[in-house]
Order: sequence, then C-alpha cells, then structure tokens
Amino acid sequence: MVQHEILGYLAQMAMVIPAFLISVSFHECCHALMAWLLGDNTARDQGRLTLNPLAHLDLLGLAFLVIFGIGWANPVPFDQRNFKYPRLFSVMTALAGPLANFFLAIVAFLIIKYLPAALLARAFYVSLVQILQAIAWVNIMLGVFNLLPIPPLDGSHLIIVFLVDRYPKLVAFLYRYAMLILLFIFLLPPTREWLGLAMAAVEQFIKSLVF
Repeated sequence: MVQHEILGYLAQMAMVIPAFLISVSFHECCHALMAWLLGDNTARDQGRLTLNPLAHLDLLGLAFLVIFGIGWANPVPFDQRNFKYPRLFSVMTALAGPLANFFLAIVAFLIIKYLPAALLARAFYVSLVQILQAIAWVNIMLGVFNLLPIPPLDGSHLIIVFLVDRYPKLVAFLYRYAMLILLFIFLLPPTREWLGLAMAAVEQFIKSLVF
C-alpha cells in the first residue's frame, strides 16, 4: 500500500515539476517583459527576460513544491525609480506574473475542451488531459500564492505601494519576518486549508469561463 502511494506520488511529480518549470518561467519572464516595456531594464540586464527555467529557478521554492505542493521561483528584480509613474507601473509589473499564470490556466482548459478525443488513442488522450490539468493547476497555484502580500511574493509590491508611507513599520516587519510567515502558512493546517480553498475557488471560476 505504501509502495503504491509512493509510486503514485512520483508519477504525479513527474507531471507537476515540468509544468512548474514551464509556468514559473512564463511568470517571471512576464514580470521582466512588463518592467522593460515600462522603462526599467534591470531584469533584462540580469538575463531574466527569458523563458529559460534555469534563469528563474529557486531550489527552495522547488523543494517546497515537492514537499507541500506549493512553490515559487526566484523573484525578478525591478527598480521603480526607472518608471515614469513608479507606483502604477510597479503594480502593473507585479501583477503581470499572476495574470500570466491565470492566462496559461485558461489556455490549458481550452485545449482540454477542444481536444479531438475521437481522433486520439485513448491512452494518449488521457495522458494529455492529465498533463494539461497539471499545467492548469500549477498556474492557478502560482497565481494565487504570489498574490499574498508577503515579501518577496508579488502581492508584497501592492503593500509597498499603498502602505509604506502610512505604515513603514508594518512593511519593515513583513520584510524582516517574511520567511517565518511563509513557514507558518505552510505548516499550520488552518492557513494551508484557507490557501487551498482560495485556489479551488479560482480554479472553479476559471473553469466556468471555459466550460
């Protein structure tokens, strides 16, 4: 029984990890592209304007994906001093990654919807659907998780824009204890359940747009 569960988990990771590498590469590349289009070359000059997973991979984020089912990439840097409208363009750059993930999830579900099942071998069709479902799930996970207002996640940029002037101590606290906060989110069952419910809600919404 245990051996069967281990084999099942390894088979799941064999689909999830490639989907994760594709998804985080698209996510971070979109950050870099948006920043570059808005006037900041920081990410481009650091070689982050690319879909190469090696440029974006964070080993700790990958380890958390394998252990907890939620992971992250190495955040793309940007310098808001290079933006004409620093606050607005910072928000646009930060949101580019999660929105890119939700877009990929929609594309994956659309492909599933319009797959010509009758023209494909049954085994191939089932495997392809499983791969596409893994891609959709990973992108939804990345999109929702990165919207949390905890550094270095994308949602933290929203905190900086709207709260740093009024509550600088709160922002400093979040940056100082960001890793501990993330660990609590992963290790405490209530917060993990809440995050899972949020991801499930977003998945249902995206599916409702497609099916």
